[in-house]
Amino acid sequence: MTLDPTELELRQEPLQFFIHLSRTSPDITTFRFASGKEIVFLNHPDLIREVLIERAEQFHKSDLTRAFAGGMGNGILLSEGEFWKQQSRLMRPAFHYKRLQGYAEVMTRFTLEMLSHWQNSEIRHIDEDMNALTLRVVAKCMFDVEAGEDREIMHRAIMLGQKVVGQMVYGWLNLPDWHPAMNRDGIRVVRALNEMVSRHIAHRRERGDLGDDLLSMLLEAQSQSDVELSDRQLRDEVLTVITAGLETTANALIWTWYLLDQHPQVKAKLRAEVDSLGTLPGFEDVQRLPYLDQIFKESLRLYPPVWIIGRENVEALELGGLKLPPKTQIVMSQWATQRDPRFFEQPDEFRPERWTPEFEKLLPRGAYFPFSLGPRVCTGQGFATVEYKLIVATLLQKFDLELTRPAPIRPEPNFTLCAHGGLPMRVRARK
Repeated sequence: MTLDPTELELRQEPLQFFIHLSRTSPDITTFRFASGKEIVFLNHPDLIREVLIERAEQFHKSDLTRAFAGGMGNGILLSEGEFWKQQSRLMRPAFHYKRLQGYAEVMTRFTLEMLSHWQNSEIRHIDEDMNALTLRVVAKCMFDVEAGEDREIMHRAIMLGQKVVGQMVYGWLNLPDWHPAMNRDGIRVVRALNEMVSRHIAHRRERGDLGDDLLSMLLEAQSQSDVELSDRQLRDEVLTVITAGLETTANALIWTWYLLDQHPQVKAKLRAEVDSLGTLPGFEDVQRLPYLDQIFKESLRLYPPVWIIGRENVEALELGGLKLPPKTQIVMSQWATQRDPRFFEQPDEFRPERWTPEFEKLLPRGAYFPFSLGPRVCTGQGFATVEYKLIVATLLQKFDLELTRPAPIRPEPNFTLCAHGGLPMRVRARK
């Protein structure tokens, strides 16, 4: 089949396609593929804010999002309406600010345990290390599970998911809904993942002592007459939190190590800031690291782990002067909007210093949305922020990292924005 030139470009280079579209097209653009599928692309903070915040009730997660994340079942990421409100209400307390102090101790301890196995001057696959660390953290904090025995199951499941989503991105919606049974390996991996989660749920019930984590809250909620929460739904929520929680934070960390390697002056300034603490960073110290906060924001601007968001309108409506029939597929790209020269001077440059209070005050809401916006903003945003900062600060006090493969590293737009080919780095112990 002959492809439309637009579709061909999108298949080959999705990230460059959206950058080009954002800089050459109107703020709301419609394009159609040879397959007949029509996409509406929003390219202005006002429109993004309208969909995600001001008229959020009129838009649901799109077919695109469901296809990308369908392997997680009907967890909080995909559920809608009153059921989503129930799940959000049940899960929000686990991410409350007061709980972060306890989580912070786990984050620092696990980071130090990881570093204790590093040897001076050895080459580490930092992408694998960050995925393993964030998996361990989220499993322990949210479900009181030591992830060691299940690490290989999770790793294989994530790799399979990235492969499937990558094929969908480059095939751009010409594939059917997410289907794990692409081959025998896929069937085995997804079955093992489901059995792993079900095993931990059953073990917690057998213990009787539910504890005080997210899994405990969900199990207790099942006994409430006004709560609709089946065992399958419980499993879907666990899968969603584990998968989304480890992949997004891990990729934010991976791109930060890459950016710091490419900008030694930034790294030196950050190292001086974390060294000035005079002790290992803890929860209270996160607020004492303003330059790390600027680096966090700038890293997420340039390499947002979630690089695209999809929505569809529930009913016919007008948006940006266009009349949209029901279920029109709408996309907003953090990758493109957060590199828009109208809102970010030298948008392709890594400049943490841009993130001053004055700059943030003038920045239109909707120009920067790495955690989404509005009622569907990422529930774990605070958790991820503390985790990221503690891992970066702790590691920098102990080691220097040096990239051992040629730069630049190409971003690969899968479910999250991955570093193509991984991130091998030489680790040097600091004296």
